[in-house]
Amino acid sequence: MADPLAAFPDVETETDRELVARHQQAIRELEGVGVDGLVYEYRTQFHRDPLVTQTETAYYLSVRDHVWNEFGERMRLDADELARLREAHAAQFRASVGEEASDEAMVLTKE
Repeated sequence: MADPLAAFPDVETETDRELVARHQQAIRELEGVGVDGLVYEYRTQFHRDPLVTQTETAYYLSVRDHVWNEFGERMRLDADELARLREAHAAQFRASVGEEASDEAMVLTKE
């Protein structure tokens, strides 16, 4: 299995790395879905395809606000933790894709 932090080389603080790892693990633990399945669901269920690009190690998505709110609730994050997690994803998206996400950046490490 791929390292959940493989797509996040620019996340340096231990606290932020732990948050990112928890998020990646939460996605892997979605019953019957996994990373590829979640991306497929997003691409087929959302009005606009959120996949911006992908590499060998990650999917780079631009998702609506509610996606992050749902993960914040699922992971029981407080407002500060959710803000830090979102910023880690936004910064890595910018560094990897070379531009801002049109909505909210989400980077998912492939399994």
